[in-house]
Amino acid sequence: MIDSSRRIVLTTGAAAAAARSATKRAIVAMLVLFGLGTSVALAGEIRILAAVAVQDPLDRLAAAFTQATGHKVEIGYGLTGPILADIKAGKPVDAVVLPKAGRTGLEDAGLLLSHIPVSASLAGVGVPANAPLPDVSSLEKFTALLRAAPSVAYTDPKSGGAFGQSFDRTLVELGLADEVRRKALLVSGSHQIVAAVARGEAAVAITFKSAIVTTPGLKFAGILPPPFENQEPFEAGVLKTATSPDVAKAFIDSLLTPQARAIWDELGFVQTGVPAH
Repeated sequence: MIDSSRRIVLTTGAAAAAARSATKRAIVAMLVLFGLGTSVALAGEIRILAAVAVQDPLDRLAAAFTQATGHKVEIGYGLTGPILADIKAGKPVDAVVLPKAGRTGLEDAGLLLSHIPVSASLAGVGVPANAPLPDVSSLEKFTALLRAAPSVAYTDPKSGGAFGQSFDRTLVELGLADEVRRKALLVSGSHQIVAAVARGEAAVAITFKSAIVTTPGLKFAGILPPPFENQEPFEAGVLKTATSPDVAKAFIDSLLTPQARAIWDELGFVQTGVPAH
């Protein structure tokens, strides 16, 4: 189930009766600015389920969307596996922002109305700000770090997180799984990983750059070297069961504007398909 502590509700204040006409004109102007048109100018409400990895940009983008349109946006954050289970169990949801594995799961279940790539998160290494910056520019150097580190935090592959499962599979393929697992701190999601390293509970964080660079007390050492996956593309989609599909599509459109792109970039994401470096 989705952690209710990670749910937010974003609203705008009601306009005074005498200013309703001016407020509507302002909303329409903001819609045009966001490139959304005016077909969904009347205020609505949507429910979104999204991967924890996109929480930092999505919180800001949802607030901007609400300010521009008057639409309420309720977001629940979690890992891909539990999100898919919630949706398949009938949880009311209008749209999702998930990695490719999540989109594929919804498509296979016949639940997705439409989808589009929105951004990609770089996966890499974080360490405490006062620690030496490790060199992770090659597989040999990254492997040396994994072996030398007293502890390593990453997403528990059994928790349903797509990146944690991918990272663990590559450890198995390289014959490193047993050695790394013995000193691993396995948690559920990127925010728990960086929090654990910031508290000194682990020496190295293996997670998304976006979570590392927004956490005080941590610094980013670099992206994971191949054959580890170092880029996780995220897609946004409207569900066939959406009660407000037009508003959901408008919200997704707002994630693709130049203003939104600047926020994605600021928080360590890249455009989908751009080579990681």
